[in-house]
Amino acid sequence: MYFGGSRFIDTVQKIDPYFPDYGQYIERRRELDESTTRKDYFYDILLSFEETQRVEIINAILNQIQTHAPDQVAGIRAELGEIAAVPIPTINPEAWNAERLTRYLGNIDEAIAIGEYERAVTLAYTCLEGFLKAFVTQHKPEHAQEKEIIRLSRMVRDHLRQIQVDYPDEALTMLNHIVHTTDKSRNRFSDAHFGEETGRWLAVFIRDLVNSEIRLLLHFL
Repeated sequence: MYFGGSRFIDTVQKIDPYFPDYGQYIERRRELDESTTRKDYFYDILLSFEETQRVEIINAILNQIQTHAPDQVAGIRAELGEIAAVPIPTINPEAWNAERLTRYLGNIDEAIAIGEYERAVTLAYTCLEGFLKAFVTQHKPEHAQEKEIIRLSRMVRDHLRQIQVDYPDEALTMLNHIVHTTDKSRNRFSDAHFGEETGRWLAVFIRDLVNSEIRLLLHFL
């Protein structure tokens, strides 16, 4: 049975909402001179996830094609030793951990390595935005619909001020400065034409700021 690339990536995005869409992903592989054959990039995508998430993706695909190819699905489940047939615990798609951060940092580093500095900063912004949304959703569920990154950062700061009264307020204020810096840098890349070295060092700087902020906040998540 045919299972198209866009359908496959749609399925992947249900596990990781921040995975690039089909057009972005294929264009990225072309730029890197990597195979755009389904067999190759399906394999690469699956290997980029942890084992639990790989099983989730496979299970989701098998569920989609079950009624169209029951015998083949049964055979695949048997080959997987019934692993894919076992229900996977529901995991909040907004859940964050160090492994997820590491995946984002890998994508940012890859963009920097090939000179795509604006994309690197955009990825850093997306990473930070996603984490702050997850943090607010967990600790301030009444504000779970908030999307504006500056307001999200203030909510996180105010929450930490309440639960970490002995924590240096300068450090908590710095969290907001990092968000402002990331937001402004992303906007500036759209308006300005940085030189090669300037763009590179700004991208690296933003990457390191975002890494530091999220690793700190993970302790309070």
